[in-house]
Amino acid sequence: MAHTQEVWWRPEGRSPFALDPSKPRGPQIAAAIAQLAVIFGGPALGLVGIAHYPFLVEDRVIYFDGLASISLCFSASFLLFSDNSFAKGMPVSTKLAFRAGFGLTFAFLLLGIATIGNGYGAPMGERIAPVVAKHETRQRDRPRRTHYLAVRPWPERRTVVELGGPIEVYDRLDVPVTAIGTPEEALERMPDTGEVKLLVGQGRLGLEWLGGVELP
Repeated sequence: MAHTQEVWWRPEGRSPFALDPSKPRGPQIAAAIAQLAVIFGGPALGLVGIAHYPFLVEDRVIYFDGLASISLCFSASFLLFSDNSFAKGMPVSTKLAFRAGFGLTFAFLLLGIATIGNGYGAPMGERIAPVVAKHETRQRDRPRRTHYLAVRPWPERRTVVELGGPIEVYDRLDVPVTAIGTPEEALERMPDTGEVKLLVGQGRLGLEWLGGVELP
C-alpha cells in the first residue's frame, strides 16, 4: 500500500481522477470541464468543420498551416500549464505527451471554430473548373473509398488542388488516372481534360470554402 501511495499518478493513494482536498473544488471542476471540452470537443468540432465547410486552399497551405497551428498550440501550453499544474513526480515524457495532445486537440478546436464561423450561412456561388486527373484510395469496398479529382479551382492560376468528389462524378469524368502521391508539380504540368462545377462559398473571413463538386 505504501508503494501505491508513492506513485505519481495516485497522490496520497487517491484516484488520479479525484479532486485534491487541499485545494478549492470550484477551480478544479472548472479546469476539468475545460480540459474535457478541448480533448473531446476540439476534434469533434474540427471534423465537423472539415466535413461541411472545408477551406478551398492549396494543399501545401493545409499542411503548413496545420503543422504551424499544432506547434503554436504546443508552445502555448507552456504558458497555460506550468510545472506546478502537473502531479508531483510526473515524468517529463508524460508532460510532453500531454502538451502534444493539448496542441493537437486545441488546434482542431480552433480549426472547427474558424471553418464553421467562416462558412455557416455564407453565400454560395458556382464555378466551372478544369480537371487534369483523378485517383481513388485503396479500401476494399469501393463505396468507402475517397475519390480525388485534380482540379484547377482558380481561373487565373495553374495551381492544382486534389478535391474529394462523389463517385458518380469520378466515374463519368474521362481524365487520366494517376498514382496516389503524384507530386503537385507533375499534376500542374498535365493538360486540362475535363470539367466540373464547383459550389464555392464566400466565407466571412475572406476565405473560400468548398460546398460540393458536380458535373457541369
